[in-house]
Parts: sequence; structure tokens; C-alpha cells
Amino acid sequence: MSKPDGSQYGRLAYWDQRYTDDKEPFEWYCNYNSIREHCHEHFRPHGKILNVGCGNSRVSEDMHFDGFKDIVNVDLSGVVIQQMIDKTQSLNGLSWQVMDARYMELDDESFDAVLDKGMIDTLLSGDNSVESANKFCSHVARILKPGGIYMCLSSGIPNERMTMLSNQDYSWEVHYFPVPKPVISEVEPKFNPTEEPTSCYWLYTCKTGGDDEEG
Repeated sequence: MSKPDGSQYGRLAYWDQRYTDDKEPFEWYCNYNSIREHCHEHFRPHGKILNVGCGNSRVSEDMHFDGFKDIVNVDLSGVVIQQMIDKTQSLNGLSWQVMDARYMELDDESFDAVLDKGMIDTLLSGDNSVESANKFCSHVARILKPGGIYMCLSSGIPNERMTMLSNQDYSWEVHYFPVPKPVISEVEPKFNPTEEPTSCYWLYTCKTGGDDEEG
């Protein structure tokens, strides 16, 4: 599945057609193993996790088999959501909903964690990019419980993403970590995040204030 140009990102018809034409799982940036260590550090196995902009990635299935048992998956495309419902109906604890990330109808303080694997990048590549991304972040901050965490895997370098993510309105503490790009050819990609920040992906962890409840 090829990566679309940014002008297509905000068009539902594009995504529905894309998932109709190609039903094979597609991973934005990298697979679960690349962020597994961070997930175990920041997510609780029985915490409620939102995977936003899930597409047909295998990440929620992999997380399920790795011990995370309560994952809500949302995507704008009803086509891909139905595909994932059919595919994972035997996996208890995974649920799927059609939802626009900019207008999430979810209860306040209802999630322990939010996983974003390319969602904010998608919004920043479409129409009304900054407004759309700000709406999304506001909803994420609203639905996270005290002590909850928003984990964002992005191609955006810290100088770009921190301007948005460190907005005081969200009341969260932000840290970031380089994530190596996967090897897709015989030539291993250069990994030099200090001097060449675009040589890797970046994982941002945004933790809300307050104490999370153990459970």
C-alpha cells in the first residue's frame, strides 16, 4: 500500500477506497516491536487504551497478545473499521468505532492512555492542518484520566512537534525519544538523531498531571 500525498488525507472517500482496494495490514512508520518497550513502560496492562487512527495496522492485535486487554480503536473510515471487526471478533477486549479524531465523542477522563501512530502527522498534512491538530490534542487532553499518557509516534522532529505538544492548555509533561526507522533494503538507514533529526522517527510521551489509579 503506497503512502498517499497530503492533499488526500482529509478525504473520507479516499480512505474508504484505499481500504477497499487493499485489505493487507499496513503499518505507519514501524511495527509494534519498535515501540513495545515504551508501551510497557507507560501503559498498564489492564488500563483502558485508545488507539486513534487505527487503520488496518496490527498494532492493537500485537498489543492484545502482549498483555494489553482493553483497547478501543477508532478510525474515520467505516470500511476499515468493519474489516477489523470481522478480523478480530475472537479477540476479547478489542473494540472498534467509526470516529473523527477531531470530534471524538468520548467521555471526559475515560482513558488511561492514548496511542497515536501517525494520526497527528496525518492531520498536519491535510486541510486546516494546525486547527485540526489542535482540536485533536484538545480532545486527547480531555479524555485522559489524571496521570494518563498520550503516546505519539511521529515523523515530525522535536523542533516542530514540541511547539504544538507543549501547549500549556493541555496540562501535560512532554518527553521525546528517537525511534530508528525500519530496515527496508540492504542499506541500513542512518540513525543520528542529534545531528540529523530526520534520520529517525520520534516518540512523544505527554503525561497529564495528577496520580493515575492502580488497577
